[in-house]
Amino acid sequence: MTCFCGNREELYGEVLLLDERKLTLTGIKKSWKAAAILQQVFSHLNLEEGQFFGLRFCDDKQQTLWLDPSKTLSQHRLLLGPPYIFYFGVKFYVEDPTKLKEETTRCQFYLQLRQDVRRGRLLCPTYLRPRLDALMLQGEGTLISSDEYSERQEVQLIYKTLR
Repeated sequence: MTCFCGNREELYGEVLLLDERKLTLTGIKKSWKAAAILQQVFSHLNLEEGQFFGLRFCDDKQQTLWLDPSKTLSQHRLLLGPPYIFYFGVKFYVEDPTKLKEETTRCQFYLQLRQDVRRGRLLCPTYLRPRLDALMLQGEGTLISSDEYSERQEVQLIYKTLR
């Protein structure tokens, strides 16, 4: 009896996007190339310049690894799941971001940089941090009173001077 079993070939997972939303993946198969999943993410984000981005996953030692788009999910021996958990991110940075054609691509680059600065993966000199925080708030259109930086007086002062 196969009641409630569903198709054992079809698996599910999630992709954590750079804006911290989750994209649920259903009906994926171990025989799929990772490029097919990446294409689903590109389609969801309406992202055309996909050559700069990739999907990461954590192995059983909590090491982060990039999915190889040319390999199937079953060929990624260290991939845990189902459910599969992937992290979307910038894999290759451009030398000059002004050469990016699409606004969506620039937005994803910004989200990656913001995440890396806030999590301490990208170091920022202490004297520049308040200005950078204020600029990030302005760029997001966030009101200073409702943000995590609202208690920092220096950030408030800089934020008020920005247009």
